Amino acid sequence: MNRLDNKVCVITGAGSGIGKATAEMFAREGATVVVTDLRAPAAEEVAHGITAAGGRAMALAVDVGEEADLKRMVDTTVSEFGSIDVLYNNALFVNTEFAMRDMDILEFDTEVLYANIRVNVVGSVIATKLAIPHMLKRGNGSVIFTSSGSSLGGDVTAYSYGASKAALNWYVQAFAATFGKKGVRSNAILPGPIQTPSKIAWSTPEMDADFMDVLNSPRLGEPDDIASMAVFLASDESRYVNGVLYRVDGGMSCTVPFISVTRKALGRKD
Repeated sequence: MNRLDNKVCVITGAGSGIGKATAEMFAREGATVVVTDLRAPAAEEVAHGITAAGGRAMALAVDVGEEADLKRMVDTTVSEFGSIDVLYNNALFVNTEFAMRDMDILEFDTEVLYANIRVNVVGSVIATKLAIPHMLKRGNGSVIFTSSGSSLGGDVTAYSYGASKAALNWYVQAFAATFGKKGVRSNAILPGPIQTPSKIAWSTPEMDADFMDVLNSPRLGEPDDIASMAVFLASDESRYVNGVLYRVDGGMSCTVPFISVTRKALGRKD
């Protein structure tokens, strides 16, 4: 408890899933949390839950694809609380129609790519650009990004999503290299399959069984698993950690790609 005492933490996409779990965990650790989301009611509900439990929170409606919204987010936070100690760029572009248009690379749709880049990359970069000067004044700060395991290799779908997260990884490390010596750290979390509302909406029991086949964990991930890593990166415990892409994926990426083939051939289930 109290690992984030006296820290002002801004979280984008905090109305549900990973962002909501992180906002609640940050508050339990003593942080003042600025809960932002594209959907104002969702942000307000999370902030209300935090304050009802005795924590400190403020809700803001923010479209991270709009620079004016991001400037208002940063300016309002500094005006209300005096600083920004942690910025967690968690917001994600979610659009079912666009996702269906991103399943065949021979039908590559630039509109889908630009929509993903607008939120997943440009929004995070602009938010960070606006927040870092306030961190530099204090000589310390932590910027966290939600990337994805999809950023680490090729896939047969979600081409624009994966590419956007791979681009984001570069900026994570560029910010680390640029500002690390001045006390501002930049790190990313790369989740594996996480039981968020959006993931539950599109996955099936058969898909979850297939996920379990490639995981080296007894269960699928939960939002709190990512929130726990975010708490570490937000806290002073990680003050010597900078420019790292943390895979929080149930061991999915720790094996050779053909491990499931070998397990079947050997008749093993471990």
